Amino acid sequence: MDAVIWLLILLLLTLFNWGAISFHNNKKLHFFWSGIIIGILGPIIAFLIGALFVKMDHSAGGTGEGGAIGAAFIGLMIVGNGILYVFIGMFVKIVSLIKGNSA
Repeated sequence: MDAVIWLLILLLLTLFNWGAISFHNNKKLHFFWSGIIIGILGPIIAFLIGALFVKMDHSAGGTGEGGAIGAAFIGLMIVGNGILYVFIGMFVKIVSLIKGNSA
């Protein structure tokens, strides 16, 4: 179960980071808004994954605690990534305002 959790974290973070960076490079979505969207999607994805993991753990004869903890960890990692993008977006905006005013 641990390997599945780590692979899922790697896959989801790669997907979210690739999307945020590509949207920012194409001038379609600022990092701030990407972070807000990622922060909102994080708990939703964690609940869906948690339901799947708990069901898998129950069918294997477990209590479901491991699946729930794994899903919570995945959700926290995704939300943390979204918060990081919010701060990066604010930093980029402040730097662009400072450079725009001094030019």
